[in-house]
Amino acid sequence: MPLSLIVRTLSSLKRFVREQIAVPRLMAEWRRLSETNAAQSVSGLVQRLVILPADPHTLVGSKGDEAMMQAVVACLAEKTSDLRVAIVTASPGADAAAEALGFEVLPIWREPWRLEGVLRAIQSFGPDTLMVVGADIMDGHYSSIMALRMLATADLASRMGIRSTILGFSFNASPSKHLKPLFNQLSSELVINIRDQISLQRFSLFCNARKHLVTDAAFMLIPDNQSLRVREVVDWTQRRREAGDNVIAFNTHPLLIKPADASKLRALTDSAVHALRDLMQRTKLSVVLLSHDYRGNNGDDVCLKVLYQQLAPLFPARVLYPTEKKTASELKAIAGLMDGVVTGRMHLAIASLGMGVPVAAFTYQDKFQGLFDHFGLPDSLMLTPGGAMASAKLLEMMNDFMSHLGQLRTQVGHALPKVLEASKCNLKGLI
Repeated sequence: MPLSLIVRTLSSLKRFVREQIAVPRLMAEWRRLSETNAAQSVSGLVQRLVILPADPHTLVGSKGDEAMMQAVVACLAEKTSDLRVAIVTASPGADAAAEALGFEVLPIWREPWRLEGVLRAIQSFGPDTLMVVGADIMDGHYSSIMALRMLATADLASRMGIRSTILGFSFNASPSKHLKPLFNQLSSELVINIRDQISLQRFSLFCNARKHLVTDAAFMLIPDNQSLRVREVVDWTQRRREAGDNVIAFNTHPLLIKPADASKLRALTDSAVHALRDLMQRTKLSVVLLSHDYRGNNGDDVCLKVLYQQLAPLFPARVLYPTEKKTASELKAIAGLMDGVVTGRMHLAIASLGMGVPVAAFTYQDKFQGLFDHFGLPDSLMLTPGGAMASAKLLEMMNDFMSHLGQLRTQVGHALPKVLEASKCNLKGLI
């Protein structure tokens, strides 16, 4: 048996055993705590907010999570000058990241994890509002235990009179069965937002919880156009346009393939190198290799540094690889400089579309279909991970994308105002 298969089998077995122990214990604790009398939810402006992030271990390793949090906090701060924000964390690194963002730290998402202890610590902050960054974790794909913990925390906070909401999240076609009983018994006061129509349909078939259709909260994020890190890209992009080039951003990453073993990673990067090299040899095209996730072995630089090493010697003036870590606002500003963006990260796609820039995508976890539907973008601009590893298929998609950039930009521009208004619906009841 191949080593990779053994590792996957052991990992699946470990996850199964952990769920068999942790899920019943968590559900029993939730049922006991939910029997207390529900309090009336607060009203008025948000003054003391607790954020439960999608990744309490790194907090901002995913720039998408950062974008959602920063966008919402900025909107709330416009209404409340003395807004206090605390964020739940699970590691010293996340504590430091929270402080760097100007948030207070609630270092309570540690093991051994107990629901009652988490709630008590949240109450000690005296919040009037709790906000869960739902992102793509609420279907349990990454961890059913993590999703259950977040859902139970938000539900009980709502029952205690803390105004509680889950920001717009996506929902895949195979949600964890462990989540269904809790979703079906949630407090009616907990606001559940779903960020696309396809996810809404899947969620409706899965459970009977009340929900609202929105778009991603990150669409509200304000780009940072004044940053020196952005100005570097502005200057380079201007020089390439003066030379007559189109400029696109390109992004790929290891999570597109599971397991991300060396041979599959090599196939993914080789395919990208071949497709980009062919396009750059035939057309006036310059490329920004743009990282949107900095989480170690799962981060984008694992792939992008290989692309740069192979493309830069061939096109030294036409490839830019900015390696310094950037904020979500800076990345949105950079995306706005492009003629188009090809990405495997949904929140880089959101940043780009939010700036009126068309997108082609490498899809995984059924994540992009709903986003593309908001803008009427064709399925031909979505490529599976298997397709991304085949240079002929990748080149075909990119040729199609490049030849329709003008038309696509017009289409995205027409759809954007409605998408932005739906994004603001994440704040319904908060502002």
